[in-house]
Amino acid sequence: MQHVCALRGQTAIHSRSSVLDGNSFLICCADSIFCLTLPDLNLDWITKADHATCFGIYKYQESYIVHGELEITRLDKRGRKIWQFSGSDIFTTATGQGDFKLNGNIIEVINWNSIKFTIDAQTGKYINS
Repeated sequence: MQHVCALRGQTAIHSRSSVLDGNSFLICCADSIFCLTLPDLNLDWITKADHATCFGIYKYQESYIVHGELEITRLDKRGRKIWQFSGSDIFTTATGQGDFKLNGNIIEVINWNSIKFTIDAQTGKYINS
């Protein structure tokens, strides 16, 4: 039997803490993303996607975008980092509501100080608003 376990950060279970992609089930756990193969739940890969904790994972084209506490990360289907974006503070708000949006090729994320960052989802580059 395999276990999903990590040592850093805490991840709540909610609608964005996992993604089902064909026969792959991806789940946020602490600072990492775990990919399990269905139906047997064999561990395919693990990637540390944030230095603190992963809040959510989103399917994006043939890859995944991870909303982390300290970084926004794009992973390929094998769990390799395509890019990673860091800001000036943690990427969440006091309520945790409305702090992350993925609209087409644009990511909008708000940090603890209410500063909004607009990121190109393809490249991970900051877009001046």
